[in-house]
Amino acid sequence: MKKLLLAAIVMSLLSCDHGLEPPPSVQPGFGGTIYFEKGTWPASDSLVNLWLFASQLYPLDSAKIFTGLFSNPPAIYLYPATDKNLPLFVDSVSFAFNVPPGTYKYVGVLQHSANDINASSLRVVGLYGTNDSPPLPIPIIVSDFNFVSGVNIRVNFRKPPPSPF
Repeated sequence: MKKLLLAAIVMSLLSCDHGLEPPPSVQPGFGGTIYFEKGTWPASDSLVNLWLFASQLYPLDSAKIFTGLFSNPPAIYLYPATDKNLPLFVDSVSFAFNVPPGTYKYVGVLQHSANDINASSLRVVGLYGTNDSPPLPIPIIVSDFNFVSGVNIRVNFRKPPPSPF
């Protein structure tokens, strides 16, 4: 009987999980690599900024862009920041973009080509999307404590995806 009781106690201790633990410390977001098609970079005077963007809004028009960027909380996020750039004139760049949990319906690379920000100075030059022609956006769903990997984007400045605005 003692052996049976001891075996039951050992089995119950081995079968216990860790109980209530705090969730893993993972910041929500997504990451991957942006690949730039060789020989397609524009002249440096037409590259004021180059950003990765994640938009919870789609389809976009010029009014939604500015509302999405400047609302609180924003519906469109820029990486690395509005006053910073992705590296220019490189073959590729890896990124880790921390964003709040949500569904990002339109993710891509945005070229800013003038000193002021307006719809005519912004152009989507890369899209996280299907291989269709033209490509369709693939949504990214980010949940609490979830970091989505493998978000790879190809940029060809001479053959950008259709503009949503």
